[in-house]
Amino acid sequence: MAPKSIDHTMDQLDRDLLEAIVDNPYECPIIIDTKGIIRFISHYSKELIGVDPVTAIGRHVKEVIKETNLHEVVETGRAKIGETLFIGGRLQIISRIPLRNREGKIIGAVGKAMLHHESKVMEIQRRLDVLHNKLKYYRDEIKSLKGPRVFIGQSDLIQRAKKLAFQVSGSDFPVLITGESGTGKETIAYYIHRNSKRADGPFIRVNCAAIPPELIESELFGFEGGAFTGARAQGKPGKFELANNGTILLDEIGDMSLPMQAKLLRVLQEQELEHIGGTTTIKLDYRLIVSTNKNLQEMMKKETFRDDLYYRISSFHIHAPSLRNIREDIPVIARYLMSILNQEVGSSPTDISDEAMEMLKKYQWPGNVRELKNVLERGLIMARGEKLKPEHLPGRITGFEMKADGFVRPHGSLRETLTDMERQIIWDTLRSVGGKRIKAAKILGIHRSSLYEKIKQYNVL
Repeated sequence: MAPKSIDHTMDQLDRDLLEAIVDNPYECPIIIDTKGIIRFISHYSKELIGVDPVTAIGRHVKEVIKETNLHEVVETGRAKIGETLFIGGRLQIISRIPLRNREGKIIGAVGKAMLHHESKVMEIQRRLDVLHNKLKYYRDEIKSLKGPRVFIGQSDLIQRAKKLAFQVSGSDFPVLITGESGTGKETIAYYIHRNSKRADGPFIRVNCAAIPPELIESELFGFEGGAFTGARAQGKPGKFELANNGTILLDEIGDMSLPMQAKLLRVLQEQELEHIGGTTTIKLDYRLIVSTNKNLQEMMKKETFRDDLYYRISSFHIHAPSLRNIREDIPVIARYLMSILNQEVGSSPTDISDEAMEMLKKYQWPGNVRELKNVLERGLIMARGEKLKPEHLPGRITGFEMKADGFVRPHGSLRETLTDMERQIIWDTLRSVGGKRIKAAKILGIHRSSLYEKIKQYNVL
């Protein structure tokens, strides 16, 4: 039996079925001829795009819908699929398709909606913006991609730290990472671990400053059940055991007490330990990395840090630069942080205005990358769907800018401005005395306990 022609098939279609296909509330099609005159428009158009179909027929499409470029499809012969158009008081995703006869000659064009629920359109747009921002970041970083974890930035200081970290990752030498709080010392440590032969092993971080002095020994070396008052019955392995065949990072080692330094030195020298309350010797196999925001050499002079421990842990030294010393990297770091935060916050801006970016680049950043992340978190919540602008940044960043002849007049409230100035003064004073808090307190004319509270309050160090 010969196949039926398309003409015969079309003849068999019910007229109501054809009308249902062409005129439906989901696509709301508009058909124009080669002169741009509307020849058909869905009777749902009044509800969906605010156009009366009765008065629209016979008029030029641009006269009826000012925002449309449907007539251009007739001229170019090229379809436009998935473009956004603000029409009928809401954002819609539409397609514009040229219509041809059997000879291939253009006889008109049809425009129809693909998605007209604004909430869905906005969600798709947000996801696209997030992807665009990520792509922008990846394009900036792809040239320096050298492993599972990368350094963010192209400045000489960042590239030097990256080079040193990559070089030392091939060995098991102890590494000392120095730098102010919030500069990413842990990121450098993890980069070394991920590029080492121990990459498949554990990476254990211990914040020495956060553990009470009476508990740090049991945290590091473990204990047997009932070894001391409050110890749990089954005992507990220490962090060094957990890091076996991997890497252990002792963060803020400069805060460790002298008695604890002596115990640590013994474990490092002998590569073995005993649990508190235990008698069994446990052999260890780990890579040691330590970090600090303090000047250990100054501490050695004051005899608050052991010389022998310093030489044991500092075979290889890497310095994490402060954010104010790598200002050229602030844009790419900020965009990277935004791409991460966008996943946590949800609906939020995906880019930063040029004016806001300039303010971020000029700010002193005493809290470094950690403070930048905090500022962006606040900004993303405040902006909610807009591009991040100066009004979404805190007063300490937008209120004034450091100039050769002083400060520009503040824009924030008096309380906010005074807080920002106090923070800046404390920061500048500490820098001028090399971080010596007692000396800074004397210069500022306040008790050192008050200075310690303000340092903690403002996250200055």
